[in-house]
Amino acid sequence: ESQGLHVDCCDESDDARFYSLLPEVEVIWHLLRPLTASDIAQAKKLRLIQKIGIGVNTIDLEAAKAHNVRVCNMPGTNSRAVAEMALLLMLACLRRLPLLDRATREGRGWKLDSAMQDTYGELAGKTVGLVGFGAVGQMLAPILQAMGARVIYTDVAPNPSALSGYRELAGLLQESDIVSLHVPLTPATANLINKERLSALRPGAILINTARGGLVDQAALVEALKSVHLRAAGLVVFA
Repeated sequence: ESQGLHVDCCDESDDARFYSLLPEVEVIWHLLRPLTASDIAQAKKLRLIQKIGIGVNTIDLEAAKAHNVRVCNMPGTNSRAVAEMALLLMLACLRRLPLLDRATREGRGWKLDSAMQDTYGELAGKTVGLVGFGAVGQMLAPILQAMGARVIYTDVAPNPSALSGYRELAGLLQESDIVSLHVPLTPATANLINKERLSALRPGAILINTARGGLVDQAALVEALKSVHLRAAGLVVFA
């Protein structure tokens, strides 16, 4: 507490404390716990919801607007971390790292079928399709290109400054060896990668999602993995 500023910390799982604080709170520093219309209605003194991150899909924006509560986020704060994580997942999938790690821990690391070596891949020569070309996509593209990958992207419109080739989503899915998702979760992007779009991917394609889980139809994804249509799905989900 300093110069009239009083800060209360509340664990996201502690409902009792959260609802006891709501009536008097003026600002909420928000991480991942969903803020519903009911929550916002109970916070009679609330003036600002500050998202500690980028995605605001867990905040009822219409309710905030109706109660004259401002909502702010922090664009770009974790873009480099997400770009590096996407790269990490691409390499892990290409080099079959999870499988090799598990085999090594089980004491059979050097006893794998020699044919496995034919399934290892490299980024060089691969076509990587970026779905969304905001801060993360623009940071990731030159890294991929420096490693010898061919980068294409799709977005709401072509970016004149992009060094990569623009494609419509359908064309990008058909052309890419690796598809990496970098768009927010909105009503328009929910289940963006559905059964039809998964089936449009090349056999053995890799799907990377470091954005929101709701971008991918989970049941359709499981079915695609079972059918061996997808080689792997690297998922880091920020719900």
